[in-house]
Amino acid sequence: MADKDERVKTETAEPIADEHEDVRRRFVELWNERTSGDAGTLAAAWQPVATLLENHASAQVEVADPALLREGRGEAPMSPPGAP
Repeated sequence: MADKDERVKTETAEPIADEHEDVRRRFVELWNERTSGDAGTLAAAWQPVATLLENHASAQVEVADPALLREGRGEAPMSPPGAP
C-alpha cells in the first residue's frame, strides 16, 4: 500500500515541481525585460507567466486541493486517471 501511495504522491509532485521551475524561469525572463522600456516586449514576457499561473491555479483547485483534503481527513488517495 505504501508503494501505491508514494507513486501517487510522486506522480502529482513531479509535474508540479516542473511547473514551478517553469514559472521561476519565466519570472527571470520577465525581470530581465523590466528595464527594456518597451511596453510590448514587457507584455510579451508577461503573457506566458500569466498563462502558466492561471493554468497552475486551475489545476491546483481541480486536482491538488481535493487530494490534500482527502489526505487530511485520512481518506484513501484517489488514483490519477488511467492509473492501474
